[in-house]
This record gives sequence, C-alpha cells and structure tokens, in this order.
Amino acid sequence: MSCDHILATQSYLDGQLNGAESEVAERHLQTCAECQQFAAQTADLSDALRQTTRHRAPEFLRARVRAALKREAGPTKVRAFWWGAASGGGASALAAALALFLFLPPSAASLAEAIADAHARALTSGKTIMVASSNHHVVKPWLATHAGISPPATDFAAQGFVLTGGRIDTIAGARAAVSVYAHGNHELDLFTWVDKNGTLPPSTTVHGFRTAFWKEGDLNFAAVSDVDKAAFRKFIALARE
Repeated sequence: MSCDHILATQSYLDGQLNGAESEVAERHLQTCAECQQFAAQTADLSDALRQTTRHRAPEFLRARVRAALKREAGPTKVRAFWWGAASGGGASALAAALALFLFLPPSAASLAEAIADAHARALTSGKTIMVASSNHHVVKPWLATHAGISPPATDFAAQGFVLTGGRIDTIAGARAAVSVYAHGNHELDLFTWVDKNGTLPPSTTVHGFRTAFWKEGDLNFAAVSDVDKAAFRKFIALARE
C-alpha cells in the first residue's frame, strides 16, 4: 500500500493512539479508500482467525496436563489457600476467588438483566461511544481489533437507524463488541460476543428496556433499547439480515 498514513491507521486500529493523534487517524480513515481497505482486511482476518478449525488435544496430553496441575496445587496448598482466605491476611485471596465466581457466565434468566444494565450504565455515564463514526469501514475494524471479533456494523440510516459508533463492554464474562445506533432521540445497542454454549433468554423487557437475543454461528447477539415495539422489531429484522 502506498498511503503515507497506513502505519498510523494500523496504530489506530491497534488502540495505540490517544488524544489528538487518534482523532487525526480517525478523520483520515473516514476519507481514505486505501486505509479503509486495509481496515476491512484487518476485520476479515479477525473473522478468519475466530472461525478457523480448532483441534482438541489428545486425551493422553490432557491427562498429563491435569496430573501436572493436580501436583502443583496439591492438598496442602489448597488447604493453605482457604485457611489463609478465612484469616484477615487472606482477605485479598478470598476476594480474588469471589471475583472468579462473579465473572462466570450468567444464567439465561439474568442475561437479559445484564444486557439492560450494561445499556443503562453506558447511557447514564455518557460513555456510549468509544469510536464515533457512521462509516462501517471505521467502526467494524475498530471493534474487531478491540473485541477480538468482527461484528456487524451496518448503517441503516435509510431505514431510520443511524450508526453512530461503537464501544467495548463485558457480557457473560466475555468481551463484547457494541454497535451503537440512533433512532430519533433513542439509542439502540447491538451487542455481539462469542458463544460459550450458554442459553439465551427469550425477548423481554427489563427496567423499561426491550431486549432481544439470537445466535449466528459461534456468536451471540443482543439488541436493547427503549424505542417503541414496532421500531424495535424493525431494527432486529435489519440487524439479523
């Protein structure tokens, strides 16, 4: 590629730029076809890596690894950990163990609430967007780089849903890419994260926010907003296409 800004574009997609440098790189990416092509190739590579065939380790190797881990964390060390956790000096260890449980994937019943809470938290904090653009050549590769997946980021402005940008969030213990849309004065979030064989809840309303869930391949999707029912259904149909 011949564009003089290609290295800056790569640094921008890698999240290595801040402040004014990031803004300059983003404005350039909005207008440079060559850098947009590079960004699209970056997103395609992320997709290819995620979808590549994974090979299960042979059972004899898995057994050796389990045995080595068991020897490393023998009964003495395990008892010492929980004894220390029960004492004042082991408070940090207990907190770490508790954090592990907190990050386990939620049940289907609590997943809808987690999505609604994440949406509400972004709205109330004013941090709904980390990359601001209506150009999918900017939003999609940024999300692919920062979330490790390449989610849909199509602009549906002609249908009344304007792509305004994207951000990163955490859902079901996994990093999620969030494509952000505007419909009048309302915001819609489209969450995408890697499926961990969890069960998705049915469409429901939580804390005044409509939520909908579906799967596509190895990805989970969730839409959330406080728009009216007809607009929400229309957005879901567009997103699922």
